[in-house]
Amino acid sequence: MKTNIRKFPAVLLLAVLCLTVFPISAMAAGVAEVKIPVSVELSGEKPSPDETYTIILQGEDEAPMPEENTITITGAGKAKFPAVEYAVPGVYTYSVSQQPGKLENGHYDNTVYYVKVTVTNGESGDLEAVVAAHTDAQMNSEKQDIGFVNSYDPVDTPTPVPENTPTPLPEKTPTAVPTRTPAATITNTPIKPDSNPPASGTSSYTGTSSYTGNTGSSHVKAMPKTGDNTNIAKWIAVICVSGCVVLLAAVFVRRKKKTDK
Repeated sequence: MKTNIRKFPAVLLLAVLCLTVFPISAMAAGVAEVKIPVSVELSGEKPSPDETYTIILQGEDEAPMPEENTITITGAGKAKFPAVEYAVPGVYTYSVSQQPGKLENGHYDNTVYYVKVTVTNGESGDLEAVVAAHTDAQMNSEKQDIGFVNSYDPVDTPTPVPENTPTPLPEKTPTAVPTRTPAATITNTPIKPDSNPPASGTSSYTGTSSYTGNTGSSHVKAMPKTGDNTNIAKWIAVICVSGCVVLLAAVFVRRKKKTDK
């Protein structure tokens, strides 16, 4: 029994020495909660219906995480991640980024925000948290709000065609019709017989002929002929008869001379 009593002061001394070498950190009452806010803005020709955007929160060095590390925002708007609880003072770091969308005409903000949450003991003994977001991993840039700006290019929308409306046919170009040239008109003036027959061995012809075409009209005088067919036949007959008479007279005279001898 005496031995145990003597050992008790030695154990107590050892415990005191341990407390001085390894001090126990005091735990503040309660916990600190942080909800990290995020916003989405749009520019350009906004899609219809609105597109839904997914924001992702990732912790570093085993930092406390919320129940869900993703949130969604439909169209332009704001949202907050679920609360993150901190029970121990310290500095905790996170990264926040946006998952790219699926529209071909969309340009999605790929900025990565680096978030630092500093948890300290407040004057009242409760834990207090301060949140700061930066765009560089070293967190030396100015503090910024976490926001993503997405833009869209215009989309060519075809003009709707009403139903049961016939499609107009292309206009036909009229074919040129060739202009026909009127046929030439020839007018002959009939020959009037001359009441005074021409002298022996002469013949005359008088007459007119006109030509009318598409270029105008002209009068052509007929060339005079040397004689009439009827008058020529008569004169030939007279000459033949005269020749026969002369021949008969010559034969008669010749026979008479022979008879007289």
